[in-house]
Amino acid sequence: MNTITFSLKFQCEDYYEAAKLASLIADQKDNTTMIAGVAAVVNNEIVIILKDKSSHSVLLKDNSTALRLKYMIEEIVTGKKSIIESIFENYIMEVIVSEN
Repeated sequence: MNTITFSLKFQCEDYYEAAKLASLIADQKDNTTMIAGVAAVVNNEIVIILKDKSSHSVLLKDNSTALRLKYMIEEIVTGKKSIIESIFENYIMEVIVSEN
């Protein structure tokens, strides 16, 4: 069975937000993620909930980017996709994901 792997890019408000998002989404040593879900999307802001019950706000370029990220996170949390790698450059966060 072939695994489909692809890249998604999300434009953040600035460098700091891209770095923060890349670290929140990063895959762990056991190939899982710390993300438990999304609490809210308000305009260009997404609030991500981690498995330790903490919440973290990330500012993205616009509302459509925040909604795309929300959809991707939901796919990861439900096990439909897995994160392989997350990287950032300037204000762009890129995540490599695979279909499960």
